Amino acid sequence: MYPNINHTKIGLIFFRLAVLLLVSAPFFALIFFLLSLILGLIKEGINIFKEKWNNIFLGSGLLMIFIAILHQLKFDDLVAGKYTWESSLSLIGLLNWIPLFICFPTFQIYLRTSKERKFISKLFVAGSFPLLISGFGQYWFDWHGPLEFMNGLIIWFQRPTSDGLTGLFNNQNYAGSWLNIVWPFSIAILFEKTKNIFKNSVGLLFVLSIITATFLTASRNAIGGFLLTIPLVLESISFLWIISFLLIITFLIILKTLNFLPENFNLLIDTLLPAKFNIFSLYNPSTYKDSDVLFHRNTIFLFAINMIANNPLIGLGAASFPIYYYIKNNVYINHTHNLIIDTAFNYGIPFAIIIFLSIFKIVVSSFKNIYFLNNNNFKNIYFEKAWWTSFFILLCSQMFDVQYYDGRISIAFWILLAGLKCNIDENIKNNLNNKI
Repeated sequence: MYPNINHTKIGLIFFRLAVLLLVSAPFFALIFFLLSLILGLIKEGINIFKEKWNNIFLGSGLLMIFIAILHQLKFDDLVAGKYTWESSLSLIGLLNWIPLFICFPTFQIYLRTSKERKFISKLFVAGSFPLLISGFGQYWFDWHGPLEFMNGLIIWFQRPTSDGLTGLFNNQNYAGSWLNIVWPFSIAILFEKTKNIFKNSVGLLFVLSIITATFLTASRNAIGGFLLTIPLVLESISFLWIISFLLIITFLIILKTLNFLPENFNLLIDTLLPAKFNIFSLYNPSTYKDSDVLFHRNTIFLFAINMIANNPLIGLGAASFPIYYYIKNNVYINHTHNLIIDTAFNYGIPFAIIIFLSIFKIVVSSFKNIYFLNNNNFKNIYFEKAWWTSFFILLCSQMFDVQYYDGRISIAFWILLAGLKCNIDENIKNNLNNKI
C-alpha cells in the first residue's frame, strides 16, 4: 500500500529514540519500542521467526502460558497476615517475559552490524545523563521527590539518600545496575581512537561521573560489576584470568559461609573494605544477629531451593515467594535474589533450564567471537567488548539480586542479548564472505 516507505529506516529511528528515553521516560520509550516492533514485523514478516534462538524463546513463551494456566487450576489463593497471593499473578507475571521474547527477534533487525550496535551503545550512555543529574542532585543538593511530569507519565523517585544514590530509580541497586550497563560503553567511548578534543573531554566526563555515581549508590553488586568491567573491555587479561578471579571470589565466599577462614584473614577483609561495600560480609554467619539470618542470601537461596524441590515441574506461581517465605519465617522478602532460582520457583525447573541454557549459549558463543577469534571481523571491537561486558555484568548481578523486574532493566537485558545474537550472526556472515 505504501511502496515508498522504508519501514526499517523509520523503525530504526523509533528504536533509537526508545533507547535514548528508556531510563528517563520509560512510558514514551515503550511507545517507540512498540512502533519499531510493528514496523520491523511489517518489513521482515515471518522471516524473523525462522531462526533457532528466536523460536526457542517464543516456544518458551508458549510453555510459560501453559504453566500459568495450570497454576490457575491447581493452586488456591494464599493469605499470610496482611499479605495475599492470587494464582492470577502467574498470568500477570508473563508480562515480564513473553513481550520481551517477542521483542528479541525484532530488536535484532536494528542491531545487525557492529556499526549499528556502536550507535546504540552511545545512546545508552547519552540517555543516562538524566540519571546522573538526578542522582547527584539527590545526593548533594537534596533534590527529593517523587518528581512527576505530564500527569504522572514520567516519575523520578528521588528518594532520600540514607542508603545510597538512587536518582530517578526507586532503589539504589536498580540505579547501580543501570550504571553497570552503561559503564563499559563509556570506557569504549573514551578509548575510541579520535583526535577530537571535545569528544575526548565528553567521554572523560562521563567516565568520571559514572565512577562517582556507582560508588555513591553503595551497591555491592554495582561496585563489583564496575571493577570487573575494566579488564573485560580493555582486555588486559585473558579468559583464564577472569575464571580464576571468579573462582577465587566464590571459594572465599564458601569459606566465609562455613566460617573456615582464619580470624586474622577475616579481620583483614573487614579492615580493607567498608562494611557497606564488603560483599563477603553478606556470607559471614558469625556476623549475623538471630533476626538478621532470615534476610541473608544463603538463607533465602536454601529456602527457595527446598520449596522448588516440592514442585519442580511447574513451580509455585509468580510472585508467590514472598508469601511462602512469610508463612515460614514471618518476614517479608520480595524475591529470591537470584533470577535463575526465582524463575524456577515461579514457573518450574524445565522452563528455567531452557531459558538460561539458551542465554548462556549465546553468551559463550559471542565471547569466543569477540575475544578469541579474528577481531578484524568487527570494525568496532572496543564497543563489541563493551557490549558483551555490559550484558555479562548485568547477568552476573542477577545471581545476587534481581533488578530484572524493573521494566527498564529487563528491556536493556534483551536488547543486549539480541546484540550478542547479532554478533554471532555477523561473524558467521563475515567468515562466509572471507571464504568466497
